Amino acid sequence: MVHRWSAMRGGPLLALVLAVAVGGCAQPQGELFPPIEPAVVWPASPETPRIRLVGELAGSGDLHAAVSGGEVLLEAFHGPRPPLQFANPHAVALAKDRWVAVADSAAAVVHIIDLVERNHTVVGGWGESERLGTPVGVAWVGERLFVTDAKRHEVIELSTSGAHLGSFGGEALTRPVGIAYVASSDRLYVVDGGAHALVVFDLTGAVVARLGHNGVGPGEFNYPTHIAWDGGEHLLVADAGNFRVQLLGLDGTCVRSIGQKGDGAGDFSLPKGVAFDRDGHLYVIDSHFENVQIFDRQGRLLLAFGEEGAGRGQFALPAGLAIDHHNRIWVADSANHRLQVFAYMRNRG
Repeated sequence: MVHRWSAMRGGPLLALVLAVAVGGCAQPQGELFPPIEPAVVWPASPETPRIRLVGELAGSGDLHAAVSGGEVLLEAFHGPRPPLQFANPHAVALAKDRWVAVADSAAAVVHIIDLVERNHTVVGGWGESERLGTPVGVAWVGERLFVTDAKRHEVIELSTSGAHLGSFGGEALTRPVGIAYVASSDRLYVVDGGAHALVVFDLTGAVVARLGHNGVGPGEFNYPTHIAWDGGEHLLVADAGNFRVQLLGLDGTCVRSIGQKGDGAGDFSLPKGVAFDRDGHLYVIDSHFENVQIFDRQGRLLLAFGEEGAGRGQFALPAGLAIDHHNRIWVADSANHRLQVFAYMRNRG
């Protein structure tokens, strides 16, 4: 990290994209997430467990990548390279059971992790002088990564290697935050927190639609933050300033509003990350309550897990989350500088 930051201050593109743990012919060593014993589950015994802690990922040091002969030689002369680590991960996205993208807003970088090759790439900018400002949202479209940058007021497209492929939305967006790709229509839905609305783009960057406006009614927003697609006809939006989440149709029509301001079960203080599992359950992070609440489609609370702290299964200002095809729940545990990974145990009980 020291080398990356000092190089970014002093120089051009070469230092803006840094990859470590590239082992050449060497293969990754060990399990990415070793078994946790005793298991950490929710709810606790004697009830049937539904959520299990799988592990955590704080940076390249947790990838257990093998070291190639060339790296051994470099370390003999220069000493071991410090691991790349998350500063304040704000959002996470997954693709093809391989690629993990993390928007690290405090460090003004995006992390791209290859779980197969166990590589960790950090992207801070492109060209001779272009820098990321405040990256806060990430979404994969195949092997193309789209990043919302709240400070630059635009969406930035990257490759899996971190190469800059284009940018758009500068004239249409006020403060882009959350982003979701809807494959059925080949559209990107971007949460514009500053405009209290959703802006829909095609993959060329053209604006297709604007949905919602400031307000407290159905389909209206007050500083929305995160968004998720259920793989069908619905979106889930964290309407943070209204202390709720909204289940919407793809045209922005409100199907259901869930939650209210309060400190009871199913209430919210600061809803942020949202996601759907393969059974259609709704997951919502509350950054102030520092937990994840799970609801059914009717808005009934099924389970909450997590609490304040830095230990296993505890959170400090959690932000985004994503659920992969294996029903693993990846949580951006922001102030603990890590991702925590959980499993939805759908076949138990």
